[in-house]
Parts: sequence; structure tokens; C-alpha cells
Amino acid sequence: MLIVKPGSNAVSDLEPAEEPLPAFDAEEIEPRFRAVVGRNGERRGIRLERIYWDGLGRMSTSGRMTTADLVQYTASQMPESGNLASLLRVLSLKWALRRLDTVEDISSMANINAIIQASPSPAILLTQEKKVQFFNDPFLSMLRQRLPLSDTAQLTKGLRFSVDTQIEEAIATLRRNKGKTLNTGFTIAVGTQTMKGQINLALAPTHEKSMLIGYISRY
Repeated sequence: MLIVKPGSNAVSDLEPAEEPLPAFDAEEIEPRFRAVVGRNGERRGIRLERIYWDGLGRMSTSGRMTTADLVQYTASQMPESGNLASLLRVLSLKWALRRLDTVEDISSMANINAIIQASPSPAILLTQEKKVQFFNDPFLSMLRQRLPLSDTAQLTKGLRFSVDTQIEEAIATLRRNKGKTLNTGFTIAVGTQTMKGQINLALAPTHEKSMLIGYISRY
């Protein structure tokens, strides 16, 4: 059963997710030697852990250059007393953190709420804990139209929202089928009044917790 929190269409008391630290094995921390040849023919032997080679590979792809070009550029920026392997590690991590900052900004709860509010149809954000985290004005208008009560506070207080598919199952299905949506039924009840309809669910583009955006397609 999903419970709509009363009061506002932008609920902001989401608890931060606790993510486990990533595991690693001996192979990942063993430095790997590679001979890198620049365009000028200069050959450099570099030992880096696999994760840093992976990071440099992603940087190269993003910058539309070869890893050798990236290494040559980094070497040209290196202080006279610098260490190229250390500089490449710093560069790889700095690039990854900048990418992470961009992704976290795009997938912030404020932007997720903006997506909900921009929808012309009734839309909600469902948490994995089965709570309606956000809803938009069309959703509230739908409630007023189909479940007429004296005021908004009375309408949202104690409102029960349930979907025909288990939230955990919906999230797992959408993760397996990236870019797809899931259509299922829903039921809303306030006191003795009920309404049913169909809702399209999609994974919310957020890094904080597994959540679903629901667009009501029929009621």
C-alpha cells in the first residue's frame, strides 16, 4: 500500500541512501605495465592499476583521442620534478569526480521534482518504501474531480494509493529492460471512496534511491 504524505506536492524529507563500499580483488590493485607510444614516436613505460587505465580509456573516448595522445598531453603539462604515473592517477580521478558532480546535479531530487511538475498529466514519484514522494497539480486536480471532499488537506490526509504490481518487482523489471516503461493498474481510496485506473511506471533518473515516476494514463 502506498501512502500519500499530506500537505505539499513536493515532499522533501527523503532519507539519504546508505551505499555499501565497493569490493575489490587482488587483480584490481596489481599495477599493470603498458608501453605507450606518442605521435612523436616517444615511448613511455607506465605502470598503473587497472581502474586508472579504465579511467584514462573513458577520458580518451570522451575527448575523441587515443590513450597515447592523452598520456603525451599529460606529460607535456608535468612539472620537471613530477611523476607521470601519479599525475595520470590524479587526472583520472579528477575527471571521474567532475563527471560524478554533473550526474548528481542532473539527477538531484529538485530536478526529479521538476520533471514531475512539468508533466501535463497526473504524475507522481514513488519510493521503494511505497510512499508518494512528489505529485503535481494535475494529480491533485484529478483527486478533486473524482474524490470530491471539502478541502485539499482532507483529501490528501489518509489517502491510500496502491498499484497492482509490487514496487520491488516493478523496479527489477525496469532495470532488466532499460529504456522501457511498465503499465499497471492503480487504486486510490479516501475513506469509503475509491477510484481505479492505469499508470505508466518508469525508473526515476536519480542516484539517491530506487524510485519510480508514475504517469497516470487512464482514470
